[in-house]
Amino acid sequence: MRLDILGFWGGTPEDGGATTGYLLRTPRGTLLIDCGSGIMSRLSTLIKFYEIDAVLLTHLHFDHIADYGILQYGFNRALRNKWVEEPLYTLAPNKPDVMWKAIQANEAQLEVIEENFDYSLIGATVEFLSVSHTIPCYAIKVTYEGMIFVFSADTAYFEPLIDFAKDADLFLCEATNFEGSIHSTGTGHMSASEAGKLAQKARVKTLILTHLPSDGNFSNMKDEAKAEFNGEVLMASDIDSLTF
Repeated sequence: MRLDILGFWGGTPEDGGATTGYLLRTPRGTLLIDCGSGIMSRLSTLIKFYEIDAVLLTHLHFDHIADYGILQYGFNRALRNKWVEEPLYTLAPNKPDVMWKAIQANEAQLEVIEENFDYSLIGATVEFLSVSHTIPCYAIKVTYEGMIFVFSADTAYFEPLIDFAKDADLFLCEATNFEGSIHSTGTGHMSASEAGKLAQKARVKTLILTHLPSDGNFSNMKDEAKAEFNGEVLMASDIDSLTF
């Protein structure tokens, strides 16, 4: 699998960057995981937007879906010009109601995430786990030919993530909270130290910290995670892509 980090900022993007969005590819297809502010312009440097096979929206906060409407505009054009034959397949929570209604479009085939169901996408098995955030939100696990990728999505420290992420080759984990930070209220989020604790208990191979705070000291955050986790720790801010 190959992971491209399109955006890693939490809440609001900094320095011309983008909020949450990741491209996950196997030889059999492409998933877009979240589609926050600035993601479409980043995506265009890698692939044509209509080459996406499916979108997984972890939750319906704007920093994770702001560009999803723009992607739908693109699929409207793609369908009209017969670049694609089917609407954009999308899995998402259906709460809050107002946000679920807002993302409905003829250009998209939206389905509600079922937690206890294994989806078959891009030649991989995709699973979801409801996590501890301020609105319904799901962690994602993608298993392809024995390789495991897990994304925590936005969540407070949540023990069930340990089993969900167990033995993952790559664990992409949020680390929004930083001591002294005024970036957010911190509710429904984790620190780098907590991300490290989860990674250690889950025995993952590589941890990537993401959903980063605008006022965080990334060097210190990395050190906090390393104090808890014996494996490799990377910052999403330092990575364009990773093949595993």
